[in-house]
Amino acid sequence: MLKHAKVAAFSLVAVLALSGCETNEEELETSVAELKPLNTETEVDVEWRSSVGSGIGKFYSNLSPVVVGDVIYAASREGKVMAFNKDDGDKIWQSDIRENPPKLWTYIMMEPVKSAKLSGGLTAAYNNLYMGTEDGYVVALSQETGEVLWRTEVKGEVVSAPAAGDGWIAVSTTSGHVAALHPDSGEIRWQLETDVPALSLRGTSSPTIANGGVLVGTATGKLSVILLDKGVPAWEQPIATIKGSTELERLVDADSKVLVVGTTVYAIAYNGNLVALDMMSGRALWKREYSSYRNVSAELNTLYLTDAKGSVTSVDLANGIEKWTNSELYNRHLTEPVVYKNTIVVGDFEGYFHFIDKETGRIIARYRHFNGWLTNAEGGQAQPVVADDKLYVLTRDGVLTAITLPEIND
Repeated sequence: MLKHAKVAAFSLVAVLALSGCETNEEELETSVAELKPLNTETEVDVEWRSSVGSGIGKFYSNLSPVVVGDVIYAASREGKVMAFNKDDGDKIWQSDIRENPPKLWTYIMMEPVKSAKLSGGLTAAYNNLYMGTEDGYVVALSQETGEVLWRTEVKGEVVSAPAAGDGWIAVSTTSGHVAALHPDSGEIRWQLETDVPALSLRGTSSPTIANGGVLVGTATGKLSVILLDKGVPAWEQPIATIKGSTELERLVDADSKVLVVGTTVYAIAYNGNLVALDMMSGRALWKREYSSYRNVSAELNTLYLTDAKGSVTSVDLANGIEKWTNSELYNRHLTEPVVYKNTIVVGDFEGYFHFIDKETGRIIARYRHFNGWLTNAEGGQAQPVVADDKLYVLTRDGVLTAITLPEIND
């Protein structure tokens, strides 16, 4: 009997293509776009590179760096967490979250080394760093020293970054549980269970804390708002409608992080919709048909998204009207979009970064990270991070790189 099975999102395109399609349609669904030559050559400056353990490899982990002041923090799946000077890459401290970190003798004798299975993070708040593991632990470290302050077990795997706000930490797990924890002690304030279907994507929505509520997407394609102080549901709104006849076709996970701008909530689901909702009531303001399991980004009056098939799209925040879409990166397993200078940046499974003009949607620069790859068929990724004029990239093999790009005028 199939119970709460998880599937990697990137493998679905190929699987779905085999469910009753014509041969040419199958080829279209599974084909990967070849990169077109660019008319312009733009030099990307590599400021520095540093190693962050062994990275996440082929495992499903979402461990993105985070910048606080002059420091950038990064982590590896095995359990290493490091702090670097964000300007020159000098290491400030290194920590290991495992209760019994391996010693040098362990490596010399080639003894088995247990992984911490870090899978969700990093979140910086309250002078601490917060992260989660596949074994169901939430862990807090001091930003200043890297000391492990506490670890608390919750119900289910934590494969998305914890949320911080209003004096609390919130996490969602693959078992459908949402929990609120005290940031200083790790004490659980409440845990609430949401529905999980028999088959869902391998991932969970990272919660958002805003206006006294915890907002989180569910595996049943709904946006749920939970009162932070009581742990009881305030309202729930479907953002996807179950369609199709097979289990795979009926996947409707809302695994993307909810975006809150003022009193408006923006959410997106796989095989579902991009919706704008009123924060207080849950009333739908507008709805557009897009499918994605990646987080969305916004700047000023524009929202940017990468859909499940690799298109990058710009829409108006006020009404959801599409401004432009770029489909040149079809099936290239894109990261979520980030705003960098006058471009939108996405990475792909071959280690390329594509710089897309914010106004026109045209790819105007490209950079390939050496020997690195960003996404793969197992899912998980480390999204690029922007701070000041630098773009920080952590590849799946654990290389953290700071790059800069001049203002591009094509």
